[in-house]
Amino acid sequence: MSVEIRPIEDEDHGAVHRLLTDRWTGPEILLDGQMVDASRLPGYVAIAGPELAGLVTVIKRPGEWEILTLDSLSRWAGTGTLLLDAVVKEAREAGIKRLTVRTSNDNLDAFRFYQRRDFRIERIAPGVIDKERSQKPEIPMRGDYGIPIHDEVLFARTL
Repeated sequence: MSVEIRPIEDEDHGAVHRLLTDRWTGPEILLDGQMVDASRLPGYVAIAGPELAGLVTVIKRPGEWEILTLDSLSRWAGTGTLLLDAVVKEAREAGIKRLTVRTSNDNLDAFRFYQRRDFRIERIAPGVIDKERSQKPEIPMRGDYGIPIHDEVLFARTL
């Protein structure tokens, strides 16, 4: 089945909110100690038939954009790459020279995904997720591979 990538529209809000709740325990994501409602951010959806197949949300700052969430509901199908490519294309068209994304120390799939797409590890912030857990206790203690979750890793890509 083919996947259509398009900008998030107002009528997508319910589906976006559900996806973020299913994948992130809710649309509110902690970033630098502040709650950000990812369901209200710009970005792109991937649509396969009548279903939402993926989502990317972006914080747009002057000179630098940050991917806050990137989810593909069918792993290894290329949906994540298509979503990322849409963000990169828009950022370049807007004259943005840098794209960043943060993940937790346990997210080995994200490490592989972003590094294969020209992102480089720029910073490791020890203990950030431990601190965030005090504000958002539903953040799990261990990740998919049984790795304890403690630190935040920043990846960056020059466009």
